[in-house]
Amino acid sequence: MVRSVSYASGKPERLRPEDVTSVPSFTEYARQELGLSYPVGKGRREGWMKHCKEEMGTQSWSFADLVAAVQYIKEKRPVCHTLNGILWYVGDAQRLGLSLLQEREITDLHMNVADALKVERDEGWRRKLSLAQGKALQMVYQQWELERA
Repeated sequence: MVRSVSYASGKPERLRPEDVTSVPSFTEYARQELGLSYPVGKGRREGWMKHCKEEMGTQSWSFADLVAAVQYIKEKRPVCHTLNGILWYVGDAQRLGLSLLQEREITDLHMNVADALKVERDEGWRRKLSLAQGKALQMVYQQWELERA
């Protein structure tokens, strides 16, 4: 049986997103997911590590944001040939994550309103809950919950 170098070193074969806790582990994760190479040349690795840490500090990014950018690049297929290129897509990945979260919240609100309409017998509340839209729907549902409690 042939064992890999990863097995001998005790590291996992592939890094998972939750394993990314440092710039070197992020670099390895980006390499394995996108096929990018390590920075080659005198001082390039140290320069990359320093640049990545500075950007994370300046932009208030976490390693989860960087991992999300890698996943965004894999799913959307934009052109990215370097580690520095990943940093261009962090904002897009964050916006995509926020829009998905908002869509989930809207879906939950509509499901809650549908359940409320099943149990509500007062025509005034039924009319308000069925006709409200957007932020008004959220406010009407909150008022309905407060009055019902």
